[in-house]
Amino acid sequence: MPLDARLRHRLAALDAQGLRRELPEITHREGVHYRLAGKPVVGFCSNDYLGLAQSIAPVDAPSGAASSRLVCGDLAPHREAERRLARLAGHEDAVLFPSGFQLNVGVLPSILSSEDIVFSDALNHASIIDGLRLGSAQREILPHGSAPPRDGRVGGGGLRWWVTESVFSMDGDVAPATALRAALDDGFCLYMDDAHGFGLFDGGRGWPQAHGITPTLYVGTLSKALGCAGAFVAGSATACTWIRTRARSFVFSTGTSPRVAESIVHGLDLLTGEVGENARARLRSNLAHLARALRLPSTPTSPVVPIVLGDNERSVRVAEDLLEHGWHVQAIRPPTVPVGAARLRLTLSAAHTHAQIDGLVCALRDVLGASDRAFLGSTAP
Repeated sequence: MPLDARLRHRLAALDAQGLRRELPEITHREGVHYRLAGKPVVGFCSNDYLGLAQSIAPVDAPSGAASSRLVCGDLAPHREAERRLARLAGHEDAVLFPSGFQLNVGVLPSILSSEDIVFSDALNHASIIDGLRLGSAQREILPHGSAPPRDGRVGGGGLRWWVTESVFSMDGDVAPATALRAALDDGFCLYMDDAHGFGLFDGGRGWPQAHGITPTLYVGTLSKALGCAGAFVAGSATACTWIRTRARSFVFSTGTSPRVAESIVHGLDLLTGEVGENARARLRSNLAHLARALRLPSTPTSPVVPIVLGDNERSVRVAEDLLEHGWHVQAIRPPTVPVGAARLRLTLSAAHTHAQIDGLVCALRDVLGASDRAFLGSTAP
């Protein structure tokens, strides 16, 4: 078939660049232990930062919402989850989406106008990039970690937006808190995606709440620290009413599974209670232990710890060698990261033990060549 011929040619080109992707065949998962293609491994690439993914009890709610929530799919579990999430985020209201990608590609185009100007961090997630492309606002890309110009002006009722992640998903570094506060004081609107910060701070709060920042619109995902699925955007009651009315990925999609919504509510009980506090303490201990084991200059600021090797094929080979030792660490390559920045992306969980961290570090030293071992002492942002 002509299409197959074209795609075989393109797949061969990806192979030549070390960029083909395959799904890891995972079975028998128990926390950080599972089998990958039949081989027992310990995983260091999950986003289950607090180890709660297997702690949420089964619920009896219907599995499907049956329709868009604007038709007849708006059920009590949805409303309770949104009420709880809004309160935790410190906002008036929240809107639940089945995934973070669906949220960003729907919310951003719905709230931006052609008169607006958006300053977007260069390393923002693909869902943010796609959402901005679907919108009509003027876009300017900020060098990673930098702030927009404070003297920028827009006319015709336009708004100035700073769109950024809080904790960046591939580098593990964070947005500049002082500059964010200053921008809000200057009248900027702040759209913050806290996918990798939500739930990791005292009381189950997210990164901006822990740093005294109130975004105009706050995005959190529920598949990482919470260990469930889905995402939410929190903001004013007016903003959330507009999003429910005009965000196309909300309006034209079947509602989040009520079973998932009830699991979110149960997960919030864990996240904000003693279980969550103990898990956050274990995670902090594990991050400090990893810093000592890798001889890092400081403890990582997030559970994401990249080891940048640069070369695509080299990163894949190192990941394969680690797998042979029983450690699953995924190689991350373009377009997920910039060209020349292929890496191993270590992620720590409260479910890891210090012995497992030591075992991984020992294996890393074994499989990395002498020239690459230098990365182990300077890899954390």
